[in-house]
Amino acid sequence: MLNQPQPALAQAANPAPPRDPEASRLLRLWVELTQGAASAAAHRSGDEQSLLYLQLQVEETITDRLPDHEALMAELWVWESTLIHVAETPPETCLICRKARLGLPADLPVPAALGGAS
Repeated sequence: MLNQPQPALAQAANPAPPRDPEASRLLRLWVELTQGAASAAAHRSGDEQSLLYLQLQVEETITDRLPDHEALMAELWVWESTLIHVAETPPETCLICRKARLGLPADLPVPAALGGAS
C-alpha cells in the first residue's frame, strides 16, 4: 500500500493535512465539487453552474474558518487549473476526469499503446 498514489487532496493541499476534522471535510468537499464542475464544464452536462455555486460557498467557508487560508487557496487554485479541459469523449472515458476521480495527478504520463509508441 505504500506505493499507492496519494489522493488528489494531499497533492492539492499541504503535505500534512489539517488535524481538524472539519477542515479535512471542507477540503474534501471542495475537491469533489471542483472535479465535478470541471467535468461538467468540459462535457456540457448542465450541472456546471450549480456545482460552481456550491464550490464558491465551500471556498467562503474555508476562508472564514481556516487559518492561513490565502496560501491554501492559492495551492488549491493551482491544482484546480490542472483539471481544465475540453473533451469530445463522454466523462466516463475521459482521461482527465478519470485521473481526477482516482486522485491521480493530471500530468501523470499515459503509457504507450501496446506494441510500442505510435
